[in-house]
Amino acid sequence: MKDVTFLLPAYNEEKSIGSLLEKINTNYPDSKIIVIDNNSTDNTAKIAREYGAKVLYERKQGKGHAIQKGFEHVESRFAIMLDADNTYYPKDASKLLNKLKKEEADVVLGSRLNGNRKKDSITPLNLFGNYILSLTASILFCKVSDVCTGYWAFKKKVIDYILEEGINSSGFELEAEMFVKIYNNDFKIRETPVNYGSRIDAPKLDSLADGWRIFKTLLIYRLGLLKNGNGKSSNVSKKNPGISK
Repeated sequence: MKDVTFLLPAYNEEKSIGSLLEKINTNYPDSKIIVIDNNSTDNTAKIAREYGAKVLYERKQGKGHAIQKGFEHVESRFAIMLDADNTYYPKDASKLLNKLKKEEADVVLGSRLNGNRKKDSITPLNLFGNYILSLTASILFCKVSDVCTGYWAFKKKVIDYILEEGINSSGFELEAEMFVKIYNNDFKIRETPVNYGSRIDAPKLDSLADGWRIFKTLLIYRLGLLKNGNGKSSNVSKKNPGISK
């Protein structure tokens, strides 16, 4: 796993990040781990370093800014993005990576909605919202079961493309933006079911406000109303037939 980098955007995750990093180290001892600390006021960065992770600091608040910082430091052939709250299972990363290594995909999404979820891991409101947003993405772009997942695997060329295009999103609408831009460039996108657990502390997602921002992001990219971070207009491709498992 020397050709894999794990990217963990983190904001005040001292209660969960140690356990997560221990699992990554156990399952993928030769991989590189980058934790992007996004203005944490607790011991997140200190704990990350204790577990051998490289810690980057991003002062612009928001997951989109943190991931852009992480992308800029990826040098390996593949990268895994997952949240630092220990809700995703690092062992599942091998399923995502296998599709990349077998040339079945350029990007793989870990689908919580097609996988096994721990009881109460997603509230009924968030579950309904995820279905609606994924249905919206499927109608506007191509079929996808979990467009809001925080578990992604990338080939390096896709990360380079996203950085070239630029990232507009600052918050949880990041995944929707990446999905659209990857689809637009006709990269091969696949999904695989992943397990999903419960957070130790309160979630940082604002279900209604963030859900609306995600929906709006999908819509304005479909309508071509938003320019990419490099100033280019966003044009929707119609070549990509969709996502398969």
